[in-house]
Amino acid sequence: MQALSLYELNSIVRSFIEEGAEENYWVQGELLEGREGQGGHFYGELVEKSELTGAIVARARITIWARVYYMLSMRFHEETGQRLRPGIKVLLKVKVSFSELYGYSLNVLDIDGTYTLGDMARRRQEILQRLEQDGIIDDNKTLSMPTMLKRIAVVSSPTAAGYGDFSRQLLENEWGLSFRVKLFPAIMQGQQVPESITSALLQIADEADKWDAVVIIRGGGATSDLIDYDSYYLAACIAQHPLPVITGIGHDRDQTVPDMVAHTSVKTPTAAAAFILEHQLAHLSLLQDLQQRIPMAAGTLFRQAQHNFQLLCHRLPVAATLRLQKEQLRMEQVAMLLPKCAQSVLQRENHRLELLEHRLKASDPELLLKRGYSITLSANGEILTHATQLKPGEHITTRMQGGDVTSQVLSVNPTDPN
Repeated sequence: MQALSLYELNSIVRSFIEEGAEENYWVQGELLEGREGQGGHFYGELVEKSELTGAIVARARITIWARVYYMLSMRFHEETGQRLRPGIKVLLKVKVSFSELYGYSLNVLDIDGTYTLGDMARRRQEILQRLEQDGIIDDNKTLSMPTMLKRIAVVSSPTAAGYGDFSRQLLENEWGLSFRVKLFPAIMQGQQVPESITSALLQIADEADKWDAVVIIRGGGATSDLIDYDSYYLAACIAQHPLPVITGIGHDRDQTVPDMVAHTSVKTPTAAAAFILEHQLAHLSLLQDLQQRIPMAAGTLFRQAQHNFQLLCHRLPVAATLRLQKEQLRMEQVAMLLPKCAQSVLQRENHRLELLEHRLKASDPELLLKRGYSITLSANGEILTHATQLKPGEHITTRMQGGDVTSQVLSVNPTDPN
């Protein structure tokens, strides 16, 4: 058996592919890698992942030649706002190619931007539905914005042009309003965006009592980078943050999931600064209005009180006269009733005295003696009421009508043993 060289075998495989394959195919997949090479060509890798495990189940190298890549990349960006970059899903029109030296690959002839848009929209919708199912999608929006926004925690890149624009507009404002601004650095572009911003937000939450609100600003960078912000975990962190979150990470026609769950969403960093300034000016205007109204209200109250006092001064003599007349009439009525009352009291007291006199006379010992009763006294003058109080030989005095009789006890014969 004659052995084939590797080149000869690859040539046979190439012949089979070129003869058996159709002219082109539409294939969908995810860009795993992608870069521009010398000459303006694009080289990448297309993969398919398992929906259950996320593991790669198929892969192929792709090539977009410079002339085709220039036209396709411009059209794709216009349609989707994205550039061809790892992580996005694409629908490609390809021609199967096989090289004896480089092996199997796909030459890209066209790209359907609507497919990528649909996948991005589907992914965004899935995140929003999950946030709603978890019951947190509107949590940050329901927070009350503090009356005075003076302490601002900023999440941004220290080198971002947007952060500089925000700081200048806020701190160098024409009204002389003062603010305290602190930067919590984060990566604002690339696949590390969700993790980096979430870390900064958690750091701010740990010292939430030091700040009035959080501002997330991006500024600069391609619109295509916004896809990195569509993360459930980043959106959930913003939705559940203890402070109101203001986002300024998009462009005029783009809105990310964090924009949708934040308390307030504006398009640019300068718009975020303008929002804070307008909020402060509105409340300062209210305070100034109150400052003007307070003296006016105080003057009105003073004049009203003065008027009431004058009315009182006018009414007081009349009221006093009426009160005096009323009291005088009452005294006259009392004076008329007093003699009758005194006479009635005297009659009652006279009657009571007569009763007492009658009772005293009824209990007078002399009256008892006149009726034939007598009173027996001991030698020391005590009234004797019972025979047991006497002893033979004692002297007693018997008092009766007409005089006293003194006698000696010869014997005592009690009739009542008690």
